Amino acid sequence: MKLRVAAAVLAVGMTPASLSAQSIGLVGANVDINHYQFTNKSKGARQALQGSFELGLGSSVATQLDVGYYKFDQVGGSGRSATLHGIYKFGYGGAVGGFWGTEDGGGIDRNFYGLEAAYDFSAIRLEGYFSRGRVQGTNATLLGGKISSDVGSGPLSLNASVDFMDNKTGANMTRMAIGADYGLGSGVNLYGEVGTGNARVANFSNNDAFVGIGLRFDLGDRPGTTFGRRALLDRLPGL
Repeated sequence: MKLRVAAAVLAVGMTPASLSAQSIGLVGANVDINHYQFTNKSKGARQALQGSFELGLGSSVATQLDVGYYKFDQVGGSGRSATLHGIYKFGYGGAVGGFWGTEDGGGIDRNFYGLEAAYDFSAIRLEGYFSRGRVQGTNATLLGGKISSDVGSGPLSLNASVDFMDNKTGANMTRMAIGADYGLGSGVNLYGEVGTGNARVANFSNNDAFVGIGLRFDLGDRPGTTFGRRALLDRLPGL
């Protein structure tokens, strides 16, 4: 699976002409492994190895690369994803960006693109995105948001997220989840998530609960990356 030249242009095109080589460097990165599954075990599970890496291209411009490898229990086989972001940062905690990605596996084979934004307040961080791409041969819209907050000054943080997909053929999917992240020290974080997914096709609707747990390793001068991952495979608890 190859990232197209257009994806590279997305990030490079946002780079100022006066950019010097000395301003380029790794801003932050993370690598994590996780296991998700529906509470109804017959619905299957998913394991993943994922990584995100952000490269600063100046004081306010950066690019981020996300990659993922997924293993599906019920349908068997594996999946892959890659997403490239172009990021512009402003103020004391704001960021906007555009992204392009590709993914395949679990019956999904698509290219996608979109816009995203985030703002880090003193106690709360907000993030949202909008993307377009083809799912099962039909154009689909995927959008969502996430809110997170530290608990006091300790290592615990809480978050809540919602994602919605509509493929314009009478089928849609809604994913809602709450989670917690606990820092174990030295950039190692244990996190968990519980949620529910609702899928509708014509007059048929199905609702399933899921749980997930993972271990994340933060790297770089600033732990983590500016934006989350955007692949549809990242949203699926299992197959």
